[in-house]
Amino acid sequence: MCRSLLFPLIAFAFFSFGASAQMGPPVRGADTTAYVRLIFIAKCFTSAENSAFRFAAANLVADYERDSGCRAFVKRIYFDNARQIVDSINHQRLVIKSVDFLSHSRDDRIGAEMTRGAVQYRTSLFVSRERLEEARVLTDAAGGDLRNSPRMASIEEIDFSHFSYDAVIEIHGCHAGAGIDSLPANICKRLSRALYMSGKRLAVVIGHGTRANPNEARGAGMHSGVAAAAGPGFKESVLAQDYRHGLRLVYFNGRAILSTRTPGAIASGAIISAIVEAQNARGLSRPASSRQNIARPGLLQR
Repeated sequence: MCRSLLFPLIAFAFFSFGASAQMGPPVRGADTTAYVRLIFIAKCFTSAENSAFRFAAANLVADYERDSGCRAFVKRIYFDNARQIVDSINHQRLVIKSVDFLSHSRDDRIGAEMTRGAVQYRTSLFVSRERLEEARVLTDAAGGDLRNSPRMASIEEIDFSHFSYDAVIEIHGCHAGAGIDSLPANICKRLSRALYMSGKRLAVVIGHGTRANPNEARGAGMHSGVAAAAGPGFKESVLAQDYRHGLRLVYFNGRAILSTRTPGAIASGAIISAIVEAQNARGLSRPASSRQNIARPGLLQR
């Protein structure tokens, strides 16, 4: 059989097996006739940052609404604390097809430290309970007892059974996918492993390997990461703001399987191809995470 025909057959078989055998039992009471796409939009930062998150969300919604291959509702959720994230996911009645986080992030968290008046707290969703515990802050800016803010949470509190077998989580903030693949605290690695262990055998997590910016550079200079006025090296319109460019890494079952600088949504065909390659490469001397795979434009979008 020629090689050009072999891969589509392998991919189809892998995809079909995942759909039938790996989906796992449906969430009790969930409506399995449709899916939901959740877009979490931070609203607790500066007006320029919040504006960038909103415009980026609008572009995501427009892309999802053009996707005729999936009957999915798109739900925008504005949040200022991590408990809203956990509760929104755990209380979903529809199966979750995708989740996008439009917020600041780091390799071990989504969200940031905040100060309101004399009280300092964090809004972050952490990679683990241990990292959450380490992030205790003072009860007031001048000092006092250390405590964990009730606004904080960890991904260990998320019920991943609510996700579809081929769900995609994308963290649009800075450095969420950064670091060496073996970095224990990488939130993309932990999320992808949690999805896989929940029976979501084609699910992936996408995160930036570097600093993220809502304005796509045209090759001019450095930029701050905050959507302010348009200038050299930026898209001209704030309406076109989008974080889906620059270096992004795709994680599957705790391993980076794909890296790309292709702008826009990463094609589902490229993701499936990378999953199949990673599965076939298990046990070989060269790990799949070391290969640089570039998503091809024009394939079916997720």
